[in-house]
Amino acid sequence: MVAALLGLAAAAALAGAAVLQHDAASTAPAPRGFGAGVRLLGRLLRRRRWLAGQLLGAGGLALFAVALHLGRVVVVQPLLATQLVFSLLLAGALARRRHGRAGLDVALWGAAALVVGGLVVFGLTARPSVDPDGTDVGALRLTWLLGSAGAALAVQLVAGTVGHRLRAGRRCLLLAVAAATGFGVDALLLKAVGAHVAAGEWLSWPLLALAVLAPSSLVTAQRAFQAGAVTQALPAIAALEPVVAITLAGPALGEHLASGAGWRAGQAAGLAALLVGVVVLARRGPWATAPRSPATPATTADDEDERGEGGPRLRRTGEDSLSHR
Repeated sequence: MVAALLGLAAAAALAGAAVLQHDAASTAPAPRGFGAGVRLLGRLLRRRRWLAGQLLGAGGLALFAVALHLGRVVVVQPLLATQLVFSLLLAGALARRRHGRAGLDVALWGAAALVVGGLVVFGLTARPSVDPDGTDVGALRLTWLLGSAGAALAVQLVAGTVGHRLRAGRRCLLLAVAAATGFGVDALLLKAVGAHVAAGEWLSWPLLALAVLAPSSLVTAQRAFQAGAVTQALPAIAALEPVVAITLAGPALGEHLASGAGWRAGQAAGLAALLVGVVVLARRGPWATAPRSPATPATTADDEDERGEGGPRLRRTGEDSLSHR
């Protein structure tokens, strides 16, 4: 019960962080070419709203880590899908404040319900069982953990390399899937790190892998938020992240799903509802927020921070060029 409550609190905090990060990233000029993700991160570090999102996200991550330590991955992870509902509420509030309309239609809410409901059904029918040594990561499970981390990192590198060749919507979805893969593996690594720390081992291979994969997942998510609307990127991340974690929890942590025919049918139905919801959200998401010109991003208070309080007011006319207003 405590783990479930902590998981819901973590979902609310992470949703607020994602909306703040998207709001900052969507108005930042889009760098291209090699090192684009690093340059984007450097620009976002100068935006107060993005930094506030990072602080809120850190709080959510801390709550999530405690929930994982007290509960099981296949139980706690599906609860993070509720961040989708929180994010849609926050995105609707921002749209009403800025554009005088909610920006979210019935189809979006129905798709969100399918995603959340599908994950809930999957979680209820999963009925996980844990091997006696489920959290003692042995040689084989360590291989699975590190191999999964390496594969997730490779997916993110490929997505970042080929993403600029795609149209904005497809680029956003590709980067979101890559980020979700990384976040799902991050949860397994975090669970393993907790087990090592509880055993008195403060330095471990899962910790080192987490130190590499977590920042890469963060940068990939920021690029996804920049490429499309929050109602397009976040649903894919929120839906696929638990699926990745649940799928890999067996070989990596010794957590297994119920194998009876009835339980399998419930798991399949939950996943089917989840996928339908993701497809609808991905197709309709870009229309849920007001469009913006890629050449002239909207001016925000964070942009004033980048220009400096005492200097002349400037307007971006290209990726790196500036001109006086």
